Amino acid sequence: MTHYEIFKNAEWIEPQEDLTSAIFRDTFEIKDKKARIFICGLGYFTLYINGKRVSDDELVPAYTDYLRRERSEMKLSYPLRDKMDHRIYVMEYDISKFIKKGKNVIGVMLGGGYFHQTDRKAEGNMDYGNIRLCFRITSGSDEFVSSKSTLYKQGFIKKSSLYYGEEHDYNGFDYNWNTLEANPDGWKEPVINEDTEDVPFYIQDFDTDKVVKTVKPVKVHDFGDHSLYDCGINLTGYPVVKCEKAGEKISLKFAENINNDFTLNCRSAGYEQIAYDEFITDGITKEFYPRFLWHGFRYFTLSNNAAPVKVCEVHTDLKVTSGFECSDDTINWLYNTYIHTQLSNVHSAVPSDCPHRERLGYTGDGQLCAGAGMLSFDSQAFYKKWIYDIIDCQDKTTGHVQHTAPFAGGGGGPAGWGGAIISVVYHYVKYFGDTELLEDVYDNMMLYVKYMESRCKNGIVVKEEPKGWCLGDWCTPEKIEIPEPYVNTCLYITHLVLLRKLAVMVNKNTSELDKLITMHKSSIIQKYFPDDDMSFLGGIQGADAFAADCGIAGYKTLEMMNRKYGTIEKFDTGIFGTYYLIKNLFKAGFADTAIKLLKSEIPDHSFGWMKLQGATTLWENWNGEASHNHPMFGGCVKYLYENILGIVQGRNSIGFDEIVISPSDNHILDYAKGFVTTVKGKIAVEYQKKDGGIDFVITLDKNMEGIFIYKRKKYKLAAGKNKFTF
Repeated sequence: MTHYEIFKNAEWIEPQEDLTSAIFRDTFEIKDKKARIFICGLGYFTLYINGKRVSDDELVPAYTDYLRRERSEMKLSYPLRDKMDHRIYVMEYDISKFIKKGKNVIGVMLGGGYFHQTDRKAEGNMDYGNIRLCFRITSGSDEFVSSKSTLYKQGFIKKSSLYYGEEHDYNGFDYNWNTLEANPDGWKEPVINEDTEDVPFYIQDFDTDKVVKTVKPVKVHDFGDHSLYDCGINLTGYPVVKCEKAGEKISLKFAENINNDFTLNCRSAGYEQIAYDEFITDGITKEFYPRFLWHGFRYFTLSNNAAPVKVCEVHTDLKVTSGFECSDDTINWLYNTYIHTQLSNVHSAVPSDCPHRERLGYTGDGQLCAGAGMLSFDSQAFYKKWIYDIIDCQDKTTGHVQHTAPFAGGGGGPAGWGGAIISVVYHYVKYFGDTELLEDVYDNMMLYVKYMESRCKNGIVVKEEPKGWCLGDWCTPEKIEIPEPYVNTCLYITHLVLLRKLAVMVNKNTSELDKLITMHKSSIIQKYFPDDDMSFLGGIQGADAFAADCGIAGYKTLEMMNRKYGTIEKFDTGIFGTYYLIKNLFKAGFADTAIKLLKSEIPDHSFGWMKLQGATTLWENWNGEASHNHPMFGGCVKYLYENILGIVQGRNSIGFDEIVISPSDNHILDYAKGFVTTVKGKIAVEYQKKDGGIDFVITLDKNMEGIFIYKRKKYKLAAGKNKFTF
């Protein structure tokens, strides 16, 4: 929608000076107590009517590539030539219960968020400009809009930095600022901003961030002037602290880890980027917390002039709609830890790589976890939003897809990152059945194919953007040795195959895709498959798994892959190799080897090693040297549902129209049980081995039916409990 369709004659207003936070107020009169508001504050806002907070939404509106920025001012580490689209989300609230007949007051508190982020420059200058506000209140025939009459001033937030923290000073703050009793001193007339009006606007109709739960921190060490506290789990959010005295300066600092002397170890979140909050008290406000950010942390220090009340866990409010449990503690840990890690990395309706150092919607990390995320959470609207972030950030001429969506710089590669435009759409349509979205973005996917063909030489993907990154796999336990062109070409073939399946779903001609798939397969075999060996590149770092996934690995190659990993029982793979290794071991019938890898505890090469080190979120590196809250290795959780439990669909099914339960046969797990909640309903599977046999209980929601496949035999499934004994 256009600015006028949502806001009519409302104006975008901003402070005269450069502020990272401000408060705005205005008065309005209406005759009817029924009223609605359309409002957008950039970066984030909190709305009050007559002194009352209107919603418990946090960090709204959702993060997007808001509007065009001058390339010369972005100062990226590599050239940006791409022409992108942009969008801004608008919140709509029913404010009837806050309204009274006659004169009312609207108060809005703004923070910079991603929009006006001026501190962190690692990926370039991502600032979009000064904070700004626009709103329109409707009540019957009455209408009131933001304008120069909507005054502003700086509130108690003196600095709001998404990446670093907030600084508050409550002295002199007018607590009646958003009521009729407000002190008129110090309020200023805003500046009108016309640049924002040209962007498409959308009403936000997907989950917002919330305070989803609270945690009680425990004091673990007292340094005299400050103390160290442990939340017991790595999380995202902020502490709420209490101090009743006036004139005190409260200081907090945050980290994921601590040193042996109980000092904070900030390495995993970036030594140069230490998160903190500071509050100067006035004796009136008793509890203190930041308003427009989240921290990623397990430990925090707090000056001893204050005490923690609680820690609020904050993220996009995705409901967990899955479950998994089996007879192996490490695999159970993997499931539960992935769930918590993924939730720690959904903020402002974007799946991030980490919640502290970068906080970006990396398309590599996001596509690896898309399948697991869609099966684990009530996330259809969330992923639909992120797909359009990817589409917006695609170059409209060349088809190049960015490494981050919304675009915020960042390194990656043409297939493992850019291929998200196909793989995320494929998972979305396969699980949710939304062919309307598929029709809408199909041409964008084909434009990406055109771009990828321009990056090839003799059928091999050899480059991305000039002077840019061209990664293949990432975060292998040892030095990356698997060649980038090999990884990118294999992943590109995989994406072409997925796109062909999508084309069939909407009756598109596949002849061009068929030719490209055949040609690129031939190129990979010719360049990387020697005549005297049945393994691609000697099987290095999952090379055979990449070949298997694009359909060029014969059974002898698969046997060699199984033999290697069945012997070493550890991962030598990066984020993509790990995902495709587990997938193709299961697919080839080597479930025991896949399960051995998932339950392995070998140091610096396994999930079990993370578990033994006390990890409560998944690590960025197998050895734990960098971030301790990265979901990307957790993408293989998808195969706990699809292979250990066997919850899949028929070959041509979308949206679980054809339910198939086909668990992989294994000799390791004595029992497994779990469920996923699909668009058709809940599917639960449980099996227990005993007395040389195995019992299955498969439960389908009402009006559901399916097929159970075991030992190559098929059995019909009806709604309710279906029991089998073999």
